[in-house]
Amino acid sequence: MLPKKIKETVFDTVSAITMRKFFNPKDLKNSEGILKKVLSQSQRDFFINGTITSHSASPEHMAGMWMAGREISLVNGHLPAWLKKAMGAGLSEVNKCPYCEDMLLSLTFGANESNLANSLEQNTLSEIKDEKVRKIMGWVKASSTKYSEILKDPPFTEAQMPEALGNLIVFGYTNRISDFTLDGSPVPWMGRNISLRLFGVELKESVQLDLTPGLSLSLLPEGEVPEDLGWSFSNPLVSESLARWNRVLEKNISAVLSPQAINHIKENLQNWEGGPAPVSRAWVEDEVTHIPVAERNKVRVGLLVAKASYQIDDSLIQQLVDEGMSESDLIGLGAWSAFMGSKTVANWCAPYSHSNVENPLLTTAT
Repeated sequence: MLPKKIKETVFDTVSAITMRKFFNPKDLKNSEGILKKVLSQSQRDFFINGTITSHSASPEHMAGMWMAGREISLVNGHLPAWLKKAMGAGLSEVNKCPYCEDMLLSLTFGANESNLANSLEQNTLSEIKDEKVRKIMGWVKASSTKYSEILKDPPFTEAQMPEALGNLIVFGYTNRISDFTLDGSPVPWMGRNISLRLFGVELKESVQLDLTPGLSLSLLPEGEVPEDLGWSFSNPLVSESLARWNRVLEKNISAVLSPQAINHIKENLQNWEGGPAPVSRAWVEDEVTHIPVAERNKVRVGLLVAKASYQIDDSLIQQLVDEGMSESDLIGLGAWSAFMGSKTVANWCAPYSHSNVENPLLTTAT
């Protein structure tokens, strides 16, 4: 394994290779205030990567993403952290986020879960040896389509369900915001499996950490849990994280979008049923026809980030920049839209969350 300082430099450099030109990441050495606190925690408890540093122009948004990710997905709870990261890898394939998929597959290799990582990489879930894990990955893959039959019988206990749904939000958000701020994965396609295994070796220390719950909550003020996240109440760590994150997102989006534009996106998502978007972006043009010209580009990008972030390209973001949007406002729009899209997916899984399925707590790697 590489020495710690060299490894940190390598990951900082590699993770920013595909950063879109509109976003200017800051490193730990050149940060201060809440930004420095977030990056310090991230370096200690995980590793600093491009998805995190892409939020540098808006420290509150970085704090929200990091806090929810740490407390819901990186902490061992009713579901073990290694499994939640592997669930994120499966979700990243469905959401077509190559950056996230490669990062999370590397972490799965680092957890000594080669069978699971290989099965996810090759999209052959039937090859997963552990039946419980196989069912969980099937649920994750099906979660992106609203009326998937498997969602009626989730492979989780009631105690596990808030973490499973919160994990969908964390990694669904990560997929969407990464597609918005990053253009693909830095891992070369040739020799990809070997590269992922090598990264896994270097990330093994991160995988093995047993984090103390709640240490990042102080980064942001308390917030109220919105009604549509009521399924999180039974797990205070999940509900606290989502409430604080949601507060920042809702507060800041009002400076970027008008109430009418916000309501249009929310109402549009209420009628969304998921599944792959059409190959052409013509579908989104139909959905912004009646939006005033002054906000049409913003709403177009917001809907794309929420529903099909893999269809974002530089030209769409450039239009927003040409209209005068700052980098912090770009992050505000992308972050709120990514959260709204991933929350919508989690919520259509939530009605089936009260299950009698017996599933012993998964606490060790298979």
